[in-house]
Amino acid sequence: MTHDTPARARGAMATTFLVHGILIGAWVPHIPLAKERLEAGPAVFGLALLAFASGAVCTMPIAGVLINRFGSAAMTVVTGLLFCVAFLGPVMADTLTAFAIAGVVMGIAIGSMDVAMNAHGIAVENALRKPIMSMLHGSFSVGGMVGTFLGALLLDVLGEFGQASLIALACAAALLVASRFYLQNDVDKGLSGSHFAWPTRATVGLGLLCFLALMIEGSILDWAAIMMRETYQVEASVAALGFGVYQGGMAVSRFTGDWIRLRVGAVKMVMTSALMTALSTTAALLAPSPGLAIVAFVFAGLGLGNIVPVLFAGGGRLEPDAPGRGIAAVTTLGYMGFLCGPPLIGLIAQISTLSTALFLTVAAALIIALFARRVQAADGY
Repeated sequence: MTHDTPARARGAMATTFLVHGILIGAWVPHIPLAKERLEAGPAVFGLALLAFASGAVCTMPIAGVLINRFGSAAMTVVTGLLFCVAFLGPVMADTLTAFAIAGVVMGIAIGSMDVAMNAHGIAVENALRKPIMSMLHGSFSVGGMVGTFLGALLLDVLGEFGQASLIALACAAALLVASRFYLQNDVDKGLSGSHFAWPTRATVGLGLLCFLALMIEGSILDWAAIMMRETYQVEASVAALGFGVYQGGMAVSRFTGDWIRLRVGAVKMVMTSALMTALSTTAALLAPSPGLAIVAFVFAGLGLGNIVPVLFAGGGRLEPDAPGRGIAAVTTLGYMGFLCGPPLIGLIAQISTLSTALFLTVAAALIIALFARRVQAADGY
């Protein structure tokens, strides 16, 4: 392996995280439109979103096993291309049943690609011998912001199917180019003779914090645009700005996160970030105007940005002989929050209001701050 191979792989992984974010972000403007097209109430639509959770959560442990057997590089390419294709399904669904089936497939793609690309990111980080996970997740956040803004623009110009098709094709092409510069596939292939193992107590602890952090992110992804549209009666493209600027704030914090973690440590950074998330989210939910809500979402994103990368990095180091399996354990618990949290928000909104239900994310941020010491494992770099 030449000296500059890890550097090229770092750029390739940044592109991969960017693609993942673009696909997620481009889906955001479709969410309120899908709810209206399917004529579903918040509780029913929230349950329909559970299909995404089912696909992702059930697939993540399997993805960890497959990474150990086939390598994270190959798994990232395969699952990434699956995501590009699966992105079209929920956009075309015209019934709740079709939407749920498409959601399962898209959830499978989201979850398995997330495990695979984070596992390869850990491999690149180890090859470089310096932290890069916050930067990679920053690329995801940039992708989420670009995908949301560009997706909203293309939605108005090309319509729902045209927007989804163009973005899926562009992302597939970018992923195939980036994959040429990944590390060799055997970098984390077959490191452990045992493909499956139950998570350790330390892994479960990180996973539960990841559950809360990704519950916050998933809830904002699925409900921020709807909350903005229902509270302020704005257009779908304007309503999507809440999540777009949220991802922008996350991107800014993540591009400085590796530097901050080296200087103050993971524990202090996560505690401060969680408190900032709680305060800013409260401000966004109580804002009297859409402009103030959007500004508050920026600061909420700044707070949340670095929590998940630290948790993923810790998960990858808890099992050095099978980093994909360790990450899978943390992400499986984490994405139960990311994809199961939004349906819970919908159920609470059915008996109260959506803004009130979203205060559940504030409580989650405060709990993360309380148990921030558990992230110390991430500093074992």
